Amino acid sequence: MPIFKPSQIARSIYEIDGDALQRAGIKGIILDWNNTIMKKNAESVSDSLKTWLKNFQSRYAIKLIIVSNSKPPIQKHGLINEIPALFEAGKPKKKAFFAALDILGTRRNETAVIGNGIITDLWGGNRLGMYTIFVSPSWTKPRFIGVVKRLVVKVLRV
Repeated sequence: MPIFKPSQIARSIYEIDGDALQRAGIKGIILDWNNTIMKKNAESVSDSLKTWLKNFQSRYAIKLIIVSNSKPPIQKHGLINEIPALFEAGKPKKKAFFAALDILGTRRNETAVIGNGIITDLWGGNRLGMYTIFVSPSWTKPRFIGVVKRLVVKVLRV
């Protein structure tokens, strides 16, 4: 398996099928924060995001953790109180992923990494044998970077 090849590509987290992840044996998800589940510097968590996250925790019995290289948000997001979070994690270092696995209580092959970073998320998760989902939302700025990332991931999938 190519190290940068994602297991799945989605334009947003809302396209991710929880039933398919459950069938694949996924019991835990490592989520990237900036430009994956939250717009960078967003002031609040949307209701649709809260609903999506609660569905994965309750409907699919999939545990969630936020693992981000960014600093913790200045304003307290209620989301961080509901889901464990590791900020300034140092992805793609293995230590960041192993810390998340310890908190989730899952094994590598039972864990998915969802993020928009080709190196930090895809390479970091793939080299540990995790299921990886590349997400490049249309609202990422600048849009050119998002287009280039999607193109690179599509080329690598061949």
